[in-house]
Amino acid sequence: MKNNLSAPLTGLALALSITLASNQPSQAQSRQFTCALRDNYPVTVVRHPTRGSVALIVWTNTSQINDTWTPQKRCQKVSDRFQKLQNQGQLKILKTGTVNGQSVICGLRNDRGACNNKNVLLTMTKDRDPNQVLEQLLNTRVSAGGEAVYLSGDQEGHIKPTINRDGTASVDIDQVINGNSEDIW
Repeated sequence: MKNNLSAPLTGLALALSITLASNQPSQAQSRQFTCALRDNYPVTVVRHPTRGSVALIVWTNTSQINDTWTPQKRCQKVSDRFQKLQNQGQLKILKTGTVNGQSVICGLRNDRGACNNKNVLLTMTKDRDPNQVLEQLLNTRVSAGGEAVYLSGDQEGHIKPTINRDGTASVDIDQVINGNSEDIW
């Protein structure tokens, strides 16, 4: 009689574990992008399910993006765009490109995609090299004294985007989040 009951119970346990596993959000689905303040700098932050809050981009007055927005407004707008693309499942790759004649950084599902009006995260002035801006934004940290620190290529934690055949640069968002050694909270 014990043998007759064990098969259905094993099957039930297996079915429950599959159901529970399929209902768990993936790490990518549960990421939340927001704008926070750290050492008087607005910071685009990703709240990661296993790492906590991780600084993604520190917005300073000396930002490589030259426009009329304050660092706080830029942080809020860009963080909202990150979250929108995340919610749509479109935020796997950060890539540089051109939209309407302007240099941009956009979010894509894969590296084969191209930047367009619907996936732009931020726009730069024409005199800025978008590949360089991407690298600088991803490698800015705030020192204990509150100053922005731009990491050099030889320092641990430096993120180097891939230069593609078409001259654009791209980086996997997981590399950015998991490679960033600075949890902020």
